[in-house]
Amino acid sequence: MATDPYAAYVRTPGSFGRKGRVVAPGADDLDPVPKAITCLTAGNLTVVPFGNDDADTLSFFDVAAGFIPPFVVRRVTAATAIVATVED
Repeated sequence: MATDPYAAYVRTPGSFGRKGRVVAPGADDLDPVPKAITCLTAGNLTVVPFGNDDADTLSFFDVAAGFIPPFVVRRVTAATAIVATVED
């Protein structure tokens, strides 16, 4: 594995992620909850923000690849886009 030149820096919620994974949409919360999610391809996306009840989803339509919802997302309920997490 490569040497991390930024290991001595303090990580913050606004700093770049250090890990990521592709998300399968469904009824389960993401564990751990990531600092952000991003769309790897264009498409549609339905999410549950961290502070919302399960039924309080938000849908985004025709988003571009690279789109990052402006919420901390705890669940991706549906997506035609391929979605990945941004994690520490």
